[in-house]
Amino acid sequence: MHHLRRVLLGLFSITTISMFVSSAQAADKADCISVADMNDIVASFSQFQHLKGKEFCYDGSTDSALLEAIMFMRNTQFASTMPASHDELFSGKFATSWWKYFTGRINKFNVQQNCPEGAAAYVIGFFGGHTMYVCPLMLTGSLTALDRASIYMHEARHIDGFPHVTCSHGPRKGINGACDDNIKDSGSYAVTVETYAQLGKYATDLNPAMMAYAQASAVVYANDAFEVPVNIDQTQNFVVMTADKQFHEVNIQGGGKQISDLGFASDLGRIIMRGVYYVLFPDDKNLPAKYVFTHNEGDLAQTPGSDAGEYNASSPQEKANFVAIHYAGNWGVRAYKNKLSVSCDPQAGVKSDLNISGTPVSFIYPNGYDREARMVFLMMANGTVMEVGCKSKTQPYQQATNMSFDRPFTRMYKSGNAVVGLGADGKIYQVNGQTSTPITTPFDGQIYELLAHKNFTFF
Repeated sequence: MHHLRRVLLGLFSITTISMFVSSAQAADKADCISVADMNDIVASFSQFQHLKGKEFCYDGSTDSALLEAIMFMRNTQFASTMPASHDELFSGKFATSWWKYFTGRINKFNVQQNCPEGAAAYVIGFFGGHTMYVCPLMLTGSLTALDRASIYMHEARHIDGFPHVTCSHGPRKGINGACDDNIKDSGSYAVTVETYAQLGKYATDLNPAMMAYAQASAVVYANDAFEVPVNIDQTQNFVVMTADKQFHEVNIQGGGKQISDLGFASDLGRIIMRGVYYVLFPDDKNLPAKYVFTHNEGDLAQTPGSDAGEYNASSPQEKANFVAIHYAGNWGVRAYKNKLSVSCDPQAGVKSDLNISGTPVSFIYPNGYDREARMVFLMMANGTVMEVGCKSKTQPYQQATNMSFDRPFTRMYKSGNAVVGLGADGKIYQVNGQTSTPITTPFDGQIYELLAHKNFTFF
């Protein structure tokens, strides 16, 4: 039986990360594996026998991709003590030595040329071998060494006898082998959550942006990959970005109001939620879309998904036609000034264009950002609200709604029990049905972007 480990940070857009070292670059010791390390690796993986006694420098080859992740597992340093979280994000069960755990179960990589869509790697059976089958997705620039190390641990756990199940609900509903039953069972997806959580909390030599990425990845898998909901200690509020590119947290839960200054974005632009990640599409159309973090973590040298990759490959004139994107679990839609592009079955790689009457402004979430829902609301420039979605894997649709508000909004999110909209006047309002009430801030008139936000106690 095959146990496929799919890279499902969102089927509509597989994360694209480029961390390979070009062979044209001058290699330094950080880009190379020492003779001593290489000999240790050969002792566990005889397929690298041809490299025994040699220094190996990363060159973008298949061996390079596999070995880079091995060295990540061997070299990443963690805090001397790693207490478990009070929720279910991190138990510490797999924290002692990833390298020993992995090599105790896997001793060979077998590179495959044909794999199911979205699969990064798999093993065959539970106790019938120690080979990890590696798919092309894992060997291109689609994954970092950090992501590959998590996959290594995930697949090693299958050797202990933990199969996946078909998801009955959530963003992966109906996808075979994309869920585990309960994180308490400590199966392969539990290991995925654990490795990302450990990196995001306790790694001592990762840059802050990569740690923030690992934290978000732990939460995404915890939210998406289990039949029994995972207990995650979190608070919900809102984040705004002002015209000076600064993020501010606005908490109005429970009837009060608290405002905290956070970090800065590198550029002004449209920020769109992708799970618990934020993706920035800069106003400067000569700049690429990228992940953005709210606490001055810095930038990542990666493209946040195939959709952002397509955007980045477009000309500035083509980028100017882009309005917004809705990232769902197993479908998605992009809004342009003159059309909608809907993907009802991303695994099939087919997009359908829908003509629209009027100019779209933004996808809005008065009922909350729900990656499982097969529909989303679209605010139009004339104040009307459209519903866009997929009736099936082959049938996109759009239809008018009777939703209306007492003022024009450019953004709208629900977080916790509160719904907040960003007005065209640069101010935010609490929305109750059709009516809205101003939320006074020190930066009224200067608010440029609004987002739902979550803080996770463990991180």
